[in-house]
Amino acid sequence: MSHRATRLLHVLACAPVAALVTASLAPSMHARAAAAPVPATRPAPYVVALDPGHGGSPDNDHPDRLFDPGSVAQNGLLEKDYALDTARRVRTLLQRDRVQVVMTRDSDEYLDIGPRMDTAIAAHARLFVSIHGNSWTDSTAVGSVVLYPSEDGHPFADRMSAALAQRLAAYSVPNDGTILRDNLWVHATMPAVTIEPMYLSNPHEADLLLRPDVRDAIAAAVRDAVEAQDPTVLLRKRQIDAWLAAHPNGDPPAAAHGASPLTAAFAIPHGKLLVLAGLLWALWLQRRRLRPLTVRGMRIAVQAAGVAVSPLRRLRPVGLVEDALFRRRRRLARRRRLLERNRRQPHRRSVYDELWF
Repeated sequence: MSHRATRLLHVLACAPVAALVTASLAPSMHARAAAAPVPATRPAPYVVALDPGHGGSPDNDHPDRLFDPGSVAQNGLLEKDYALDTARRVRTLLQRDRVQVVMTRDSDEYLDIGPRMDTAIAAHARLFVSIHGNSWTDSTAVGSVVLYPSEDGHPFADRMSAALAQRLAAYSVPNDGTILRDNLWVHATMPAVTIEPMYLSNPHEADLLLRPDVRDAIAAAVRDAVEAQDPTVLLRKRQIDAWLAAHPNGDPPAAAHGASPLTAAFAIPHGKLLVLAGLLWALWLQRRRLRPLTVRGMRIAVQAAGVAVSPLRRLRPVGLVEDALFRRRRRLARRRRLLERNRRQPHRRSVYDELWF
């Protein structure tokens, strides 16, 4: 086979590989150009610890069991119940922003201060918010206040106080600012605050705390303060939303968002599919004798050589049949050369010729 024909066949061999690469990469490149970069792995969530204050109920069967209802308002509202319900509302808002919320308690149970902070530390919480209600001997005391244990939590306390003032202004609740309380949360490893939005000892504010819209306002204020404290909360939300949009079913090995039709059909990742195609192409180029690769071409070549091929033999690999045909043609060509050479040489008579005649 001529050099030009060999080169043409090499080009034809490269065409399927080029088409495969184009089909595999084009959809994903289009997806990357149409949307923002998507992280390779799902970003780690931002963790916030919520601590509903107090908790527990008396048990006549276990009189030694501790309980702490907190402050009790004239309307019968218990501080422990208001704190747990408000913490759950905060959790709902934060989870919408892809924040992982850790609750120190999610039921009516008594917990000491130590286990509450231990739960937050074990979860690697970035912020800690304890929800309480204020109380005083003077029933006319009103307003919201935020407590913080150390200067590390002072900036977070200021943001929390500002958020509460903004959200509770519609209910005419004054803002009493922040107060340092260094005997609370002394083992905190993250900014920690205790919020006391209203006084349960004040009849008007206790009635406000019974209202769901007021509790929603307090929950929104906590959410606002968390996002103001660390802007990466919303950044992580956008990253997680983008990752979830690109991986609606988690992180499948194939047929994910932006995958090519070939990858989806064979359930093989892009990389392995391209490597397999490259190996097949390299093996094909290693063959020294290029022959027709179609079954129709093989049948024509066999018939032209005058070889009777059984149906079973036609199913053999093309390369084996081509090699057999090549060896047969080589033997026939050698016989023709020998006959031609003998015909040119003068005939030598011998005794055997005499006997023959």
